[in-house]
Amino acid sequence: MADTRPRRILIHPGFHKTGTSSIQHFLWTNRALLSDTLAVLQLRHLKPAAQLCMSYSRNSSPLLLADLVGALTEAIEEHGPVPDSDDTRDIVVSCEALSGHCPGWPGVDNYAAAPFTASVLAGFFGEVFPGSEVLVVYSTREQDSWLHSAWRHHLLGQRLMVDYETWAPRYRVAADLMPVVIEVAEGLAPVRVFTLPLEESHLHPQGPGGALLELIDLPDDLRRRLQPVGHGNPGPKATLAREYLALNRSALTDSDVKNRKDMLADQAKVGGWATASHRT
Repeated sequence: MADTRPRRILIHPGFHKTGTSSIQHFLWTNRALLSDTLAVLQLRHLKPAAQLCMSYSRNSSPLLLADLVGALTEAIEEHGPVPDSDDTRDIVVSCEALSGHCPGWPGVDNYAAAPFTASVLAGFFGEVFPGSEVLVVYSTREQDSWLHSAWRHHLLGQRLMVDYETWAPRYRVAADLMPVVIEVAEGLAPVRVFTLPLEESHLHPQGPGGALLELIDLPDDLRRRLQPVGHGNPGPKATLAREYLALNRSALTDSDVKNRKDMLADQAKVGGWATASHRT
């Protein structure tokens, strides 16, 4: 009997520092195995859309959300799958920038943008692929662990000059991710919204990426052949974080600080996957 299950579209728009890099590296590493069954859209396919979402998290202009529909349309036209065609593969969209900037970025104190961008995303994919089942899943992380990871992330990504003890209290409310998930779920109902806690997903035999794909009905033999990946985008350890903080506080130019931090990151293999082609 033919499979009559509707196409499933899994939207994974965050959050930052919750295993997203590991998930995306897993999807990229296994892209050849998955290609006949699953269409995957990541940052490499969604850069204009991601930029609009990040801009929206800074200034909340509704015009950016209107432009987001156009950017998503262009992404589908360029990378597929083609609507109203024989390509009926399930779709996974994984890009944390679709929830805006990570809180702590200049001008961004929280994930207030996420419910609005999620509404556009779910509405867009539901309209473009009528009859599909749209699911939204947010990877999450325990509050203190998220704070430590986000602070170290910002030390590398910007010229952050405050220590953790000063930074963390300001963003403790933002680090409580569940109220955002609840707001998204209430706004998107009856679309189902799931959570994927990092504390649980990293225990999956194939890591967070394998845990995410449990929401997709893959053939058992295909699922067994998927290759697990290691820890992606690891943050700096305590000693390296202190070096970053000292560089950020130094009298060096922004360019010199960036170059020195990049050199230290490459040496310590932090801030991204070792092979540039794996980055998403």
